[in-house]
Amino acid sequence: MSQQSGSELEDLDRSTVDPSLAKGNIENIIGFSQVPVGVIGPLKVNGEHASGDYFVPLSTTEGALVASYNRGARAVSLSGGANVVVSANSIQRAPYFVLNDVFQAREFAGWLDKNMDKIAEVVKQTTSYGQLTGHHAFIQGRMVFVRLNFSTGDAMGMNMITRASQEVCRYIASHFPVSGYAIESNMAVDKKPAHINTILGRGKSVVVEVLFKQRVLSRVLRSTAGDIDLAYRRQVAGGQLAGIMGSNGHVANGIAALFLACGQDLANVSESCVGFIYTETIGKDLYVSLRLPSLIVGTVGGGVSLPTQRECLQIIDCQGSGKALKFAEIAAATLIAGEISLAASIVAGDFVTAHEKFGRNRPKTD
Repeated sequence: MSQQSGSELEDLDRSTVDPSLAKGNIENIIGFSQVPVGVIGPLKVNGEHASGDYFVPLSTTEGALVASYNRGARAVSLSGGANVVVSANSIQRAPYFVLNDVFQAREFAGWLDKNMDKIAEVVKQTTSYGQLTGHHAFIQGRMVFVRLNFSTGDAMGMNMITRASQEVCRYIASHFPVSGYAIESNMAVDKKPAHINTILGRGKSVVVEVLFKQRVLSRVLRSTAGDIDLAYRRQVAGGQLAGIMGSNGHVANGIAALFLACGQDLANVSESCVGFIYTETIGKDLYVSLRLPSLIVGTVGGGVSLPTQRECLQIIDCQGSGKALKFAEIAAATLIAGEISLAASIVAGDFVTAHEKFGRNRPKTD
């Protein structure tokens, strides 16, 4: 793996890590929970920031997951690769403000529109990397919920924007007669799936597409474009009946495995796993797109500097500054690989046998 990635993988081969390296990531540390790391690939990505073939690390204890994603990666690559774009990039805090009545609330919303440039200057005084890029105000009686949009460079950025939001609230309270406020109204929405994030976006909004060739569908996935397309449409109907947010097979599987390997905030799996699949037959080929409206990732800060997590990011050349959008594109390509492999497995009827072969850890008995 070191030869393919061009980086030395020293810590991934070791069973112990210096606990002092986790300072700032955890309190009352007693040790490390070790989860195995596998790799899939090569995965061909045709993005604006990620372009080339990548071996992607996934950390999981679920047998068959890496094998399935690896098969999907092969199908993606043999079909010409995954085209990926990051369509939006911002992270949110959403304070609320209390006014005297609905008339003053509307006046306050207008005041915000007129003074957002001044408020943006307040943000600049708190951080060298974060910027206030916009806002949405929602009036509910004498309450105004203000969803603040920030850019945070290559950091996921919640700590950064929390401090900035605190100063924004103080500035607003000193320049407009609000009766009270709180730094977060739960409308951000952080670490929870929410319709507002699927519409307005949160973190990186990413869209990926692949045109799976008929020969690949037949030889690698043992299925046809028509069968997979029909299966997806029927599963969307089932998801609607169940009230699922999004339409996908198992985006959460890939997100969790990638986040765990690469030092992302695991609680953000809850919103990052919302994905929308669209399929369409084009002749005997199958067009598949996946929209991820709220992918929360970063390549600096947080857990990405821990030894094994840093090395996993280095494998895909996504460690450090200037790499967050690249990481988002590789993540999206990885997820669509997992989606097509699962769909094909269900259609071809080998879903159970694959899990029996790869996913059963039978402990040895004396």
